[in-house]
Amino acid sequence: MKPDSRAVHAGRELKARDPLAPPIVQTAVYVYDDLDDYDAVARGESPGHVYARNSSENPDWLERAVAELEGAETAVATGSGMAAILLALLALAPRPSPLLVQKELYGVTLALLRQDFEPRGYELRYADFADLEAVRAGLPGAALAICETITNPLCKVVDLPAVCGLASGRGVPVLVDNTFASPVLFRPLEHGATAVVHSATKYLGGHSDLTAGVVASGSGLAGDIRARGVRMGTTLGPFEAWLALRGLRTLGLRMARHSASSLRLAEGLAGLAEVERVHHPLLEGSPWEATARRLLPAGSGGMMAFDLAGGRDAVQRMLGRLRMVRFAASLAGVETTISYPDLTSHRALPPEERLALGITPGTVRVSVGIEDAEDVLEDFRQAIGR
Repeated sequence: MKPDSRAVHAGRELKARDPLAPPIVQTAVYVYDDLDDYDAVARGESPGHVYARNSSENPDWLERAVAELEGAETAVATGSGMAAILLALLALAPRPSPLLVQKELYGVTLALLRQDFEPRGYELRYADFADLEAVRAGLPGAALAICETITNPLCKVVDLPAVCGLASGRGVPVLVDNTFASPVLFRPLEHGATAVVHSATKYLGGHSDLTAGVVASGSGLAGDIRARGVRMGTTLGPFEAWLALRGLRTLGLRMARHSASSLRLAEGLAGLAEVERVHHPLLEGSPWEATARRLLPAGSGGMMAFDLAGGRDAVQRMLGRLRMVRFAASLAGVETTISYPDLTSHRALPPEERLALGITPGTVRVSVGIEDAEDVLEDFRQAIGR
C-alpha cells in the first residue's frame, strides 16, 4: 500500500467481529491463573501483556503502526518525544563517547546533550550537516551521529542519504529526528539511518491533545530501547496511545494540506516589505530547495519560519493584531500557530548562539494548519502590514 493507505490501516489486523475502531484498554495489570503462562509472556516467548509499564494493547497497536509506516522492524512508544530521544541515545551510545551533533538540533535536545550527557563524559562534536566535509571530519571515533530531517525552527534540509553513507563507511550509527517530515513524506531508514524518533505529540497525533514519542528501528536495537524504557518508566499510557493512533489515520490527508498551505504562506510572506527573510525548504531560491525537491517530492509539511523586521517589538505588535492565528509553544496541530524560538524551543541557548544559528529577535516559527491557506495568509498580511 502507498503511505496514505498504510496510515489508515497500519497497526491492527482486523478479524471477523472485531470492533472497527480500536477500543481503549484502560488497565495497569493483567491476570493469570498459570505460572508457566505468565513466565512465558514475561520472557517474551508468548504474546500477551503482564503490566502496563512493560506493554499493553494500545501502545502496541501504535508501535506496530509507526514501524510499518517507517519501514522499521519494530518501534517503541514513550511518554514524550524527549523520552524517545533519551532512550535512543542511551541504546546507541550506552557509554561516554564522542557524539557527532547537528548544530541546528532542537533546543531541548541540545540541552539534554549538554546538561545530562556532556557532564557524564560524552564529547559533543558539533557540525553543520549541510557541509559533508565537516560531517566527514567529525565521524572518526564517534559512537553516534544525530540529526533532523527538517531542522527546527529554520527548516533546513540536509542530504541525509549522503550523511548516512559517510557514517556507514565509518561504522557510525545515525539517529534521525523525523518529527517535522513524518513518515508519509520521508522515511530515513530507507536512506541508511539506524533509528528514527518522533515526537508523536506533533504530526503523528496531529491535534494538540496528547504527549507521546516513538522510536523506530531494527528489532535488536528496539529490544534494548524497550528494556530501558521499562526500567526508567517512560512507557506511554493507553489513552494517549489511542489518541495518537486515531490521529495517525488522517496523517496522509493532513500532511498534504499542511505542505501545500505552508508553501503558499511562504510565497505570500516573501512579498511583504516588513519580512526580511522567509525560511521554507521548497520556496524558490531557498538554499535547500534542490535537496528538498529530491528528498521530499510530496512536500515538506507545515513548518516554516520568517524573520520580521523590527525584532521582538515587531513580533509583539503582530501577535496583538492576529485574529485567527495564535501563539502556542508547540506545533503540528490542525490550527495555524506561531512560536517565538527565542523564548520557546531555543530559550536554553545563549543569545549569541541563537544568532549564530540564524535565529534572530525577529524570527517567528509558523506551524501552518489545515485552514484555507488564503485565510491564513490574509491574517498575517493584516497583522504585519498595518
